[in-house]
Amino acid sequence: MALWKRFFEVHSENPFDVVEIPEHLAAGLFHSMTRTVPLVITLHTPHSKFIHDSFHGVTPSFDNRLICIMERVGISLADLLISPSDNLARFIVEDTGCSPESINVIRTPIDTRKFCPDGHQALASEGTKTVFFAGRLEERKGIQFLIEAVPAIVQKVPNVQFVCVGADTPTAPDGGSMLRWLNQRLAETNCSSRVKIIPHIPLSEMPDYIRSADICVVPSLYDNAPLTCIEALACGKPVVATTAGGMSEYAVHQERGLIVPPKSAEALAEAITTLLLDDKKRLEFGHNARQFAESYLNLSIKAEERIELYQQATQNFSSKNSDPIYKRGTERCLRDSLEVLCAYEQMLFETLCKQSLAFRLRHWFRLLRKRPRLCLASNFVTTYRKVFGSHAKAPAFIMKMEEKIDLQKKHQFSETLGFASFTEQLAHFSGVQKPSDKLLETVSTPGSRD
Repeated sequence: MALWKRFFEVHSENPFDVVEIPEHLAAGLFHSMTRTVPLVITLHTPHSKFIHDSFHGVTPSFDNRLICIMERVGISLADLLISPSDNLARFIVEDTGCSPESINVIRTPIDTRKFCPDGHQALASEGTKTVFFAGRLEERKGIQFLIEAVPAIVQKVPNVQFVCVGADTPTAPDGGSMLRWLNQRLAETNCSSRVKIIPHIPLSEMPDYIRSADICVVPSLYDNAPLTCIEALACGKPVVATTAGGMSEYAVHQERGLIVPPKSAEALAEAITTLLLDDKKRLEFGHNARQFAESYLNLSIKAEERIELYQQATQNFSSKNSDPIYKRGTERCLRDSLEVLCAYEQMLFETLCKQSLAFRLRHWFRLLRKRPRLCLASNFVTTYRKVFGSHAKAPAFIMKMEEKIDLQKKHQFSETLGFASFTEQLAHFSGVQKPSDKLLETVSTPGSRD
């Protein structure tokens, strides 16, 4: 909603020719339903993929399935689809039913001048061979399997060191801190001195670290087209990656790196050891990687290709039946959506009140503490109606009190469930006719990135 609001603010001043949006979490839903401008959706990782592979604890619950439905609506109505890999394109075809011909597979570009073999190196070699990993310390990135592979690699390559850059996450096998779990495993295998874990480095310094490495490792359980893999290729480094996702389309097996099955510390250890001990193969793969990046991932080439796709999207937009799914006018999209959300919140509230005495007690205690006058007035009116009947004609002051209580109910429902902002915004929408008026001013806090 904040994205839609911001889009209209800018679009009203200087209309867009084309809008490009990722599919994840249905960011382009309003654009696709209203068909305001040509829409290009670039595929990253749809929510349905997280459900399919049970990543990040995402379960097939109602709300997650609803997100998937909204994503599919946006994808199905886009004027042009872009996927960075054939692997993801095939998943989208199966997940949405769209035709394979409707998806343009365009490799993710990289600034090959910034990410290049020549330049400063952040890590001193000191006669060691360096294996580099960059990514969040989480289950999906496969860092736990890399750490499990360390002892076997150290045994065969005594002068190896590992540098891992990534923020901690609560996704360890024991459900706690991944960083703590990794350090424990390293201590148990007496390999703590061989692995350096850095929480964060600026993006501007990333090329310096990649250049310092002999091998870059991407042991993900799934990754569509990770930048860490592409940046390593551009820096002329061989990559050890997994078959899970589109990485093998970039770091081709036995050409620009080695590809192994996911979730296999043994396969990782063997592949890394092979490249560390074979200088000729390592340098050959690195040379091939750089040539591939310059020829097929160069940012300037990809920019021209992107412009051609935008022009194609504009033509598709013009030639398609431009009848939008949502026909009530773009200025009403947010209001209607917020009304649905408020109705859903009210339904949840009423259901919880009926089923849970503890919920009712917490609700009334909180209301009495935060809104004592509203609490007393509501109880007074409820008692009156129970005594005299819900359809009995009440005195004027009772009817006036009921009207005021009804006006506060939407705020009350949302406060209880933690969604006050939606109903607060909705309260301002009466009488709003244009997206440039108060409607847009109340959707989100100006300057907010949420």
